[in-house]
Amino acid sequence: MKRLMGVILLAVLLCYGCNIVPKSVQYQKEEEGLIGSTDIVNPKVEEIQVILKNEGYETGNTDGDMGKETRDAIKAFQESLGIRSTGYIDDMTLTQLEELRRAREALEPKRSRAAASKTSTPLKAKAPGIKDALDTYSDAKPFTPTTKDIQTALKNAGFDPGPIDGKMGQKTRQAIKDFQAAKGLVADGVVGPKTWAELGKHM
Repeated sequence: MKRLMGVILLAVLLCYGCNIVPKSVQYQKEEEGLIGSTDIVNPKVEEIQVILKNEGYETGNTDGDMGKETRDAIKAFQESLGIRSTGYIDDMTLTQLEELRRAREALEPKRSRAAASKTSTPLKAKAPGIKDALDTYSDAKPFTPTTKDIQTALKNAGFDPGPIDGKMGQKTRQAIKDFQAAKGLVADGVVGPKTWAELGKHM
């Protein structure tokens, strides 16, 4: 009887052991299902690097290579959101990154139209000099707020974003939410066109 119990216990342990998968492998499999393999240069990884860099996170080169600096930047971004910080892309992380990308893209057409209206009416009748040409080129570029711009505007508006360091940390994210709530906007912590229309007044 004891021998039989020992065999059963051993079988249970072996079966349980077969189902144990390291957490990092689970995270990697989930990430691969969302953005593809990161063992090679991946265009989706490059997109993530660009978004993170625009938000003030240091990813190293934006070359599509999922290196240590990019992993650390993902981890810091996840910590700022208050979600599980693994350094791997999961569904929640990807959703937040895509929201930031869409918000930034939505701002660009408005800035482009504003710039076009400025450059369509000449300021002087004579041919522009070097400085005028440089000003025209400068106006033509769309403006999108950096994380430092957002932090500065929040501070000017009376909302504490923490240090003006260009990093979208948890304190900055909370300050954005507080500002949005105060203005009757959706308090999602993402600076889209509507939020920046209000927040930009404090620059």
